[in-house]
Amino acid sequence: NGVLRTIVREKDHLPMPKENNTTQYLSVKYSMPEFLVEEFVSQYGKETAETMMADFLKEKQVTIRINRWNNTIEETKKSLESQGAELEKAPYLGEAFYLKNFETIASLNAFQEGRFQIQDVSSMMAAHLADPKPGDQVLDLCAAPGGKSMNVALKLTDGSVEARDLTEYKIGLIEENIARVGNENIITKVSDATVLDKEAIEKADIVIADLPCSGLGVIGNKSDIKYNVTQNQIDELVELQRKILKQVSKYVKQGGKLLYSTCTVNRQENDSNVKWIQDNLPFKLQSLNGIVPEQLKCEKGCLQIYPGQYGMDGFFVSLFIRE
Repeated sequence: NGVLRTIVREKDHLPMPKENNTTQYLSVKYSMPEFLVEEFVSQYGKETAETMMADFLKEKQVTIRINRWNNTIEETKKSLESQGAELEKAPYLGEAFYLKNFETIASLNAFQEGRFQIQDVSSMMAAHLADPKPGDQVLDLCAAPGGKSMNVALKLTDGSVEARDLTEYKIGLIEENIARVGNENIITKVSDATVLDKEAIEKADIVIADLPCSGLGVIGNKSDIKYNVTQNQIDELVELQRKILKQVSKYVKQGGKLLYSTCTVNRQENDSNVKWIQDNLPFKLQSLNGIVPEQLKCEKGCLQIYPGQYGMDGFFVSLFIRE
């Protein structure tokens, strides 16, 4: 405690590494491991890298998605205001809002009644871009805690969502959210996404593959990521992602959609995997230009959101059509 108090008093006078040593300077300035600094700078350039690392240190607003299938924005707002909480409109999507002036989420009647779900706008974007049609059968792999599954389900009429994950514990998290929100068109299943489910082959109109990743886009919410991640782990994750994609891509009907997304900004897991899908699987990349909100820019037809760029977490989305 004494050391920390001294640092607080003296932080404006502490010596910094020289700026011409870019890696060491940015590492100390933004409390970021040097190998990640080097990765960010090499992949995105110093300016974008510094924007991301600065954003990781900012206090994050709580973003919610209002469930509008049996509930209105005004009803949610009225319920929250009766308990002193406030809503502020978030950009890009009509159901996205910032939640302010509350003690705990669980104490809010509107949350207990399933009127809203905590979800970043970047994550909401996945369901928006999947764009389910009436009657679609949707399969969401690695779905816990269920935000994307429920968001897609709310957009469906006469269709259903099957939300899968690896363990009973993770499925329990999804089922808790389903029970609270009241979705009736979602079923859950414990399933290892690396193992082929022969009964699911070519049964899904949409497969959502939001796969395990390094999480480098959400360091601002989960700061432990930067202290634990290694290059070896990232390499292993890329192989895991491809192993899963090889299996789950078989569940997509001809002409159906595969949505591949991550919450990382690492090109190895994003751009390289997009190319891998095109080279190894019978899918054609569908450009998201003209589909994403007009304020957002796509790179090579995919949506890569950088922390600090649009007021969202770092996120990557790509969409493929099975040929």
